[in-house]
Order: sequence, then C-alpha cells, then structure tokens
Amino acid sequence: MQTNLLVFSYCLGFLVILIAGIAYRSLLEWRKPGARTFGLLMLAMMVWAAFYLLEIVLPFLPLKIISRKILYLGMSMSPPLWLGFALRYTGISNWWSLRGRVFLLTIPGAIAFVMGLTNDRHGLIWHSLSMESGRAYGPLEIEFGPVFWLFTVIAYLYIFSGMLIYFITHLRSPKIFRTQTGIMLAGVIITSAANLLFLSKVIPFELDPTPLSFSLSAPLFAIGFFHFGLFNLFPIAAPVIIKNLRDAIIVVDYQNHITDMNPAAAEWLGTKENAVGLNIFDALPDPNVFKQKWDSPDEVIKLRQFNKGKAACFEAVIIHLRRDNQELFGRVLVIHDITQEQDLLEAEVRRSAQLSLLEEVGRQIADSFDEKEILQRSIDAVVDRFGYAEAAISKLTADGMLEIIAIAGTQDFGYRPGYRQELGKGIIGHTAAIRKTYISPHVASDPYYFSIGEHYGSALCVPIFRDKDLFGVLYVESVESNAFDEEDATTLETLANQVSASLHRASLYSRAQEHLLAMSTVQAVSRLVISSLDLQTIFETVVTELKKSFGYTHVSIYLLKEDFLHLGAQVGYPQELLLHKIHISQGVSGRTIKTKTAQFIEDTSFEPAFLRADNEVHSEICVPLLKENVVLGTLNVEGDAKRVLTREDVDLLTALSGPIALAVDNARLHAQVKEMAMTDAVSGLSNRHALEEILAAEVERSIRLQHPLSLIIFDIDSFKEYNDKWGHPARDDRLKATADLIRNNLRKYDLAARYGGDEFAIVLPNTEEKGAFEFAKRLQSAARASTTDIPLENKGVSGHTLSIGVATFPIDANTMAGLLLAADHAEIMAKRLGKNQIFLARDLNHNEAA
Repeated sequence: MQTNLLVFSYCLGFLVILIAGIAYRSLLEWRKPGARTFGLLMLAMMVWAAFYLLEIVLPFLPLKIISRKILYLGMSMSPPLWLGFALRYTGISNWWSLRGRVFLLTIPGAIAFVMGLTNDRHGLIWHSLSMESGRAYGPLEIEFGPVFWLFTVIAYLYIFSGMLIYFITHLRSPKIFRTQTGIMLAGVIITSAANLLFLSKVIPFELDPTPLSFSLSAPLFAIGFFHFGLFNLFPIAAPVIIKNLRDAIIVVDYQNHITDMNPAAAEWLGTKENAVGLNIFDALPDPNVFKQKWDSPDEVIKLRQFNKGKAACFEAVIIHLRRDNQELFGRVLVIHDITQEQDLLEAEVRRSAQLSLLEEVGRQIADSFDEKEILQRSIDAVVDRFGYAEAAISKLTADGMLEIIAIAGTQDFGYRPGYRQELGKGIIGHTAAIRKTYISPHVASDPYYFSIGEHYGSALCVPIFRDKDLFGVLYVESVESNAFDEEDATTLETLANQVSASLHRASLYSRAQEHLLAMSTVQAVSRLVISSLDLQTIFETVVTELKKSFGYTHVSIYLLKEDFLHLGAQVGYPQELLLHKIHISQGVSGRTIKTKTAQFIEDTSFEPAFLRADNEVHSEICVPLLKENVVLGTLNVEGDAKRVLTREDVDLLTALSGPIALAVDNARLHAQVKEMAMTDAVSGLSNRHALEEILAAEVERSIRLQHPLSLIIFDIDSFKEYNDKWGHPARDDRLKATADLIRNNLRKYDLAARYGGDEFAIVLPNTEEKGAFEFAKRLQSAARASTTDIPLENKGVSGHTLSIGVATFPIDANTMAGLLLAADHAEIMAKRLGKNQIFLARDLNHNEAA
C-alpha cells in the first residue's frame, strides 16, 4: 500500500472512532430535544467514513463494491439529517421541531440508497465501477449515472437550506448566541467545500476528501451542541421564546440604556417606536419607584396602573447581570402582570367579608321564632353591613300580592311595611314571577323598575323559598350603577336560604304550639289502642277517635294479609262504594306498601292510581303501619272540600302510625298465641279445650234461642293396629287425612276438634238429629272411599273407616256434659256392634233394654 493511502487510512480510522464516540454520547441522551437527530447525523457520517475506508483497504473488487453500496447509506442520509438537525437546533419551525417529523426529510436519501443497492439491474447510480489496473488498494474508479447527480442536487439543496437557516438565525440572534451559530456554519462549510471540490474536479483529488473533512466538522458540531448545554434548552430558540412571553422583558446596559426588549415590554411602556437606546428612566412609568430599588437585586416592586379606566397590577423584578469577576455589565427588568391574581385575591377578601355577614345574620336570627322579627333583623344587618339605599323583604300573600314585611335603608324612598304590589309588576314582582335572581345594573333604564321618585342606581332581587314554594323576595337597591355582580347575588341567595331556614324553624315552633292539644289527643289514642289486644277493637277505636279529635271526614284502616289489604274499620264512606279488599299493586295504598313511606295526594283528580270510594273526596293521605320495617297495614285518611288535608296532617298521622302498628302487632301475636293454644298440633283442628269452650257457648246459645244442637264423636277403626303395623309417621298422616276429610264437609259455622287420640268431635249448631245423621253418613262415605280395601258392612278397615256416634241437644241430653257423654256412648256402641257404622244416642236406651 502506498504511503499516502496508508496515512489517509489511519486518519479515516481515527475519524471513525471519534465520530462513533460523538454519536454514542448523543444517543445516551436520546430523550432530550434534538439528541436523536444529532446522534443519527453522526452515525450517517461514521458510516460514510467507515465504508470509504473499507473501499480503500479491501483488495478485492466485490468487497469494494459492497462497501461502496453501504457507503451510500451514510452519504444519502447525511444531508437530510443535517437539515433536520438545523430545524430542531434553531427552533425556526414549530412544525419540524415536533419529534419524528424530521425523518420525513430522509425519504429521498432512502430511495437513493435502495437504488444504489439495486444498481446492477438499472445502472442509474453509476455506469461502471472498476479498480485501477495494477493496484489492489485504493478507491474505486466510478462513472456516475444520471440519478446520482439528481440526488446530489437534492442533497445540496438540503445542505444549503440548513446553511441558510443557520445564517438567518445567526443574523437574528443576540451576540451571546452568534458564536454557536458560527461554529455550526463553519463545520458545514468545511465539509461542503471539500465535497464540492472533489465532485467538480477543480482540484484533481485521488482520494475523496469529504469523509476526512468530518475530522473538523464533527468536532465543531459537537462543540456547538454539547458545550452550550443544548440538551436542556435550545438557546438559539431563546429569542423566539422571549418574544412570545407575556411578561415584559427589558435589557439595560451598565449606562442604563435600553439595549433590547420584547413586544410585551413595548406594549407595557406604551411606545410604538423602538425604545432601544433610550434611558430606562425616561421610558419607565413611576421611575422614582425603580430608582429606589435599582441597586437592590431581585427585589419585587409592586405597581398599579390605569388604562382606559381599568386598573392593572404588576410585579417587577430587577436582575443584575455580572461577569465572572462580578463586574456589573447590565440589568434585566422582568415585569409580570398580576391583575388577574390580584382580582382573585380581592374577590376572596370580599367573599370573606360576605361570609362574615352571613354568620352575623345567622347569629342575630337564631334566637327568634317570630316571622316579622326574623325578616326585620335580616334586613337591618344587610343595610348595616353594605349601606344600601334601600332593602326590603316582601311576602307573597294568599291573594297573589307581594306585601312588604320588613324594610330599611340609608335613604327613604317612601315605602313602608304593608305596601302591596302585584305579582309581575316591578323588579320585585318580576323576580317573584320568574322565581330567579334578577340584577338590574341601571334601574333608570330597566323595563321592570318603578318607584315613587327618580333613581339612577342599580338593584338586586332574589327569591326566598320555603321548601319548593315561593315565600317572597329580598330586594336591595344602591345609588351607584353596576354596584352588583354575581358574587353579591350569591351572597344574597345564601342569605335568603338562611332566612328560609329560620322561617321554617319558626313555623315548626308555631305548629308545635298549635298542635300541642292535638298531640295530647294522639297520646290518649295511643294509650287506648295499646291497652287492647283485640284487633277489631283497635281498628274501631282508631277511626272513631281520628274523626272525633281532628275532624277527618273519611278514615279507614286496612290489614295486610299476603298480597291483599283487608278493610278493618272505616267511617265516612258510603256502604255501596266501600273497598273491602285491595291488591298491593293497586291504588295509592299499594304504592304505600311498596315504598313503605307516607303518600300525600293533594289533588286526587290528578292521581291516576287513586281508587275512589266517595265522590266527595279531593285529597288523600296514606300512611304505612310499620313494625321493624315490616308493613302490617295502612292508615288511610281522605279529605273533602270542608276538611282540606295538609302537610301537618301527614306529620300527625305518621306520628300516630307507630303506636297503632305496635298495637296491631301485639293483637296479632295475641291472636296467634291464642289460636296455637286452641289448636291441635297434628291435625290442625281445634283441641279438646277449645271444643269444650265452644260447646258450652253453643249449648247456652241453643237454650237461649231454642235451637237444636247436635254433636258427633267418632274414632278411626282399629287405629292401634294401623299404628303398630305402619308406625308413627303413617299414624300422623292418617290423622291429618281424617282432619282434611272433616274440613271438606264442614259448614261455615260448624266446629271440628280432635277429642283425644284417634277420636274426633264435630259441633253442628242449629242442626237436628236428621241433619246430623246425614252429615255423619257423608263422613262415613268419604272415609270408606279413602281405602283401597273394600269395607264390609259393620266391619271396619284398619286406619280408614269410622265408628260414629251422634247426639242431639236437648233430645238426648239437657246439659253440655250430658251431650258429650251421650255422643261418646253412641260412638262406643258403634264400635261394639262391629265398627264402620253410625249409632244414634236415642237408640242407647233401646239397646240397653234389649
């Protein structure tokens, strides 16, 4: 290898290592702006230099051709990456500065590289590649094709565009930044000049000096990029940033002359001409304020200026600029507009004062239960705090008028308590009509305002509500125009809510006094119903006492059983329209059951679910009877035109529903316990104790009314044998089946009981012997039908057929004990005669005589 080739190769090898190091250093910081573009530019330059080195030192033509093709990757990518880095570095274009967009510039280079790889097919990049005869080492001799020169023109367009960007930025930049742009320009000029000299052959170079020129341009690029800390902020873009800052920036030299400023500073100084060169104190507003702080670095100066009648607030900071030896060479003034912050602070202070007023009003009206006193104290506090010319509260009356209840003010507009005006008339009437806050900035031109005299101020009016109903309006008027804003409206709305709450509290107190006697009645009714354990007595007591004590015209009480409400008692309803049974899905009562809350229907004509039981009814209150959140029934009160129902009635009935529900629950439990004590556990029929009580009562009734009374006693044939054969479970099943057989044949007023063991008794009121005998025959037939065996006459089937005895009062006995004995003996005789038969008590004497 020739000496010049050897030296060139060593230099290129060193250069490849240098550029690789710069690229590695850049890509380590890939997250920071511009680092990736710069690193890729260095990699492209490294590829160019490295594969040019391989083209020189490799001794075989195929290897040299491969090196040349890969070399084109670095050669084609370097110009677009250079332009992309220029765009990112200077920040001259916001669009190209966005991450990833600079790679759009590499599309032509990528096409050139691909065409270089496939040149063997088309020959458009080069016509021929050859080695110099007799030399194994050295670059290829190339005859370039037309596409090569096309891409060369595109490449230089990229290069010159980047140079132009740097040149423009260089001219626009302050002196402190021109060193950086100069370094970048120098680097690209060196490489571009070397490449142009080689391609133009003005100087016949044997070797391409372009890659070798990277030894100068790459370090220059690195110095421009790394030395000035461009990973953190692009200083070249700093003028653009400062220009677009909303803060005013003024740069002053050590002689106090303005050397530079941004547009915001020019606007703040109010000068349209260039103020550069002027003495700072001739340009500043309030220069004496700045002179006092001029030598105090970083001290904040507060300023307040007026522009077109509007106040603006600013904060100014003086920053001292010093050299390394601490010599002062200038100052920077930064003026920040704090008008918005100051307005917010003042609004907060004002809001705090308004909240203090609300607390004060709350304290003043907290101990009052009189409506007029509450309203007057509220108005007095508003006037004392804000000094309004007039403040008043007008109340909506029953006839739709607005009447002044409380009034105060620093001026007398001629209005007094009792003054009335129509709804919709004036600002007060308009506010009441729209039920929203109304602000009038100029009352003189307000279409709704009217007054006894002429006024030119402003007004604010807010509605006062009690629950959802309009109570009245709070009105304030100032002698100044535009005296009210949204904050004032919010304050008075909050005050109106306070007044409403106090009025509600006073109303509750008043109602409590008015209903003191009524509540005493409620307690009396509660004691009365709780003292009873009979449901019907409770129901009758409730409806009667409610009508008598509170004048209700229609009262009913219903008991819930499964899915139906059953009427317990009522007063006031016509019999032909009575609702004895209501499904829980129907009517207002059904909704009460579902929601477990009281339902108040003020006008039943607008309630589609209302079930009408009287055509005179106009309103309804239905209250659930709840015990531990379980609905037991409903208490229903309906009103006609004479007795209008109100919310107070809802509260009253709700209070009364608790003790009523407790009494109903106690009565139901008592009935259940009583029923359990009178019921046989296995058969579900009455037990012997119940039988004796009822039979005694029926005998007494029979004597009194001279009516016959029959008693049937029977037992199941051979039941012990059945029990021994099939066991106790089968025994119980037969007892239950026999009980069902009896129930299927009972009349409404008959009573069946398990008399003991396998014996049953049936009491048949108002029944003669013949009727009792027919009833016994039906039982006998049903019993015979219950077995698969064919029963023989006067011979029983174990566990199925019956031996029945029948006795009638007063034929067979004239006392209850005698009747029981007669029926029992008749049943025994039926068993003795072979079972599965009926025996009448009147035949006992005949058989005994025989």
